[in-house]
Amino acid sequence: MAKRPDTAVIAATIALLAGTAGGYAISELARTGYIADLEKEIVRLKESTQQPSPVDAPSDEEASAAIAKSGRSIRISECKPREAIPGVTCTVIITTTSGFFAGVAQPGVLSFARIDGAWAQIQ
Repeated sequence: MAKRPDTAVIAATIALLAGTAGGYAISELARTGYIADLEKEIVRLKESTQQPSPVDAPSDEEASAAIAKSGRSIRISECKPREAIPGVTCTVIITTTSGFFAGVAQPGVLSFARIDGAWAQIQ
């Protein structure tokens, strides 16, 4: 006569398989949620890098004050942040305000940095 397997062993085997399958399912659900959170964060970071960051740049008056000793005034067209050092590089129209060439305007590119709260022309 053949012996029947012990019912406790069968129950333990079924419990082990059910526990393993249940643990796997819970782990997959948690992983799926974590992956969804990471994907949302990636989208948010991509959107934030595509938006231009505001550039701290001098106004026309601040830039003109920075070079006032030279007898010129400036109208700024565009400013971009400098890569290697603090400050901005601006495309400008420089107008001579005094002397023989008063009123003469010419395009130029000048760099400015905020030093002690005031804009100054830098090289």
